[in-house]
Amino acid sequence: MSPTATPTPGPSNGGRVRRTAHWLKEQWEQVQLRLSSMVLSDVPLVLIGTVVVLTAFGIIMVLSASSVEQISAGLQPYAQARSQGFYAVLGLLVMVVIGYFIPVRLYRNRLTLNLALGACAVLLLAVIFVGVEVGGNKNWISLGGIRIQPSEIAKPVMILWLALVFSRQGQIDRGRPAQTIFKALFPAALGLITIGGLILAGHDLGTALIYGLFFSTMLLAAKPSRITVVSAFSILGFAALALVVISPNRIERILNTFAFWRECVEASCDQANSGLAALATGGFWGVGLGQSRQKYNYLPEAHNDYIFAVIGEELGLLGSLSVLVLYGALIYCAMRIILRSSDLFIRFATIGLITWLVGQAMMNIAMVVGMMPVIGVPLPFVSYGGSSLISSLIGAGILIAFARQTPLQPIMGEESRVGNGSSVQKDAARRVKLGRLVAAEQEKISADPSNSGWTLEKFIQRFNLDRFASALAGSTTPSGANEHQSRQVNSRQQHGGSADAGARLSPKTAHRSDERLLPESMKNSRAPRPAGTAPAHPSARIQHAKQGSEGEQNTRVSNVTPSAPNPPKAQRESEPKIPAGLRTIKKAREVPARDSEGGLSGGKTPRE
Repeated sequence: MSPTATPTPGPSNGGRVRRTAHWLKEQWEQVQLRLSSMVLSDVPLVLIGTVVVLTAFGIIMVLSASSVEQISAGLQPYAQARSQGFYAVLGLLVMVVIGYFIPVRLYRNRLTLNLALGACAVLLLAVIFVGVEVGGNKNWISLGGIRIQPSEIAKPVMILWLALVFSRQGQIDRGRPAQTIFKALFPAALGLITIGGLILAGHDLGTALIYGLFFSTMLLAAKPSRITVVSAFSILGFAALALVVISPNRIERILNTFAFWRECVEASCDQANSGLAALATGGFWGVGLGQSRQKYNYLPEAHNDYIFAVIGEELGLLGSLSVLVLYGALIYCAMRIILRSSDLFIRFATIGLITWLVGQAMMNIAMVVGMMPVIGVPLPFVSYGGSSLISSLIGAGILIAFARQTPLQPIMGEESRVGNGSSVQKDAARRVKLGRLVAAEQEKISADPSNSGWTLEKFIQRFNLDRFASALAGSTTPSGANEHQSRQVNSRQQHGGSADAGARLSPKTAHRSDERLLPESMKNSRAPRPAGTAPAHPSARIQHAKQGSEGEQNTRVSNVTPSAPNPPKAQRESEPKIPAGLRTIKKAREVPARDSEGGLSGGKTPRE
């Protein structure tokens, strides 16, 4: 009997999936490379055109969705559309002023953002005591006969504040878990818990979810440590679950959406069922503008939260997809800003702004099509509401300002035109000016990244928590180790020993005795660092300890930044971090670094 030949294995499904995933990854990287090598001169125009079309389209749809209910209530049929048009004109003027007349340096100012966030907190606190309740949510306040919603106005302010925190925190992915969690979460949680707690006090869980959405995205873009991500999402998930469990109304909404084993015919399902009926009636072409049937008092909040259902009924699938394309244009503009900007603050802020605008739109659409429970979030630029519309236009204005003024990553063949003539030259001058400010900030952070921004040790020292500091130091070093090391340093200095006594410790002890947790006596015993010298990384201190006392002087001299150009690896390490998922921008850098004036240094390098 002849042996049976082993058949050649054909391509398995697993192989196809891997090849498909690899191909998609390559295509995504190619898209990023193309976007990262494009100029930003057309981005403000695209943003303005997209926002104006969405806003004008929203006014038309508000008129179509609200006129019937206005007439049935004995009111003027054009009242809500006229109000929406007034807020649209006001918001567009604010957008132009922010985008073209206010320098970005003002958005990056810590005092300005702290004052703005404090003002929003005061307004939200006033809502709790003198606010107006609508539909069970107490999130409005009446000022001079005008009703505003502070939770909407606070969205762009919170995003800019979070961007400032994450861009100036230095290394939030290195160190012990207690340090990384504190450095990444503590300052951001101060603002988020304050604003989010005041919003939840008005029973508006939908708006609080929007805050949690852009906070989570910006936190991931900051690339924190794994323990920080797990801790943050665990806290947010537990808080969301607790808020759902304590409210029977929220539990009922979730069951109405996801309980597929039963048919939802209760009164609480009327709004969701009417929205699905409107979308089903519209078909591909729709029944015609103004011809909706569900808006005849069948669909609650037809002009507000469920305006997308009216769009789908009157304009059909074609009109609904057109709205999605417009939001896709906003994503396209934001991607170009993120990939070209060299400012970490602008990157984080752009990620937060686009997550807010497009993420809220996707949540509203998912609610209408039955993929999410009814949470009551408006469709940005389209739904009725002056506060929501003005807040969205403010966000668009900030994106326009970023596109015009952000310092750019250098690309092949791009010239830096600085002067006082055309608007393009003025924008280039602003880019250079902001670039110098960003470079100074990053140089300061790079000099001591572990101790920049908020740190656990600064918090302990500020509030004189010495006992807690001693307990924390004792958990990372043997009992009495810090005191013994301090005595060694003092005795060596008194006898003419080396000031850098920490370098003589064993590698294991030097790794444990982080200088950020040493007692004040040991910190003061060290000699001052020479000007222009970067602090030693913990791994460098371990290497010093291994080299012994003979190479101490050479090692100390080697820490001084040399005048010669750094090697390519050192240059890459000194560059600001790129948000997670966007690191392929480095492949598009085909020219030398900028000169002192912010332009290109001259020569071109060959394509890699």
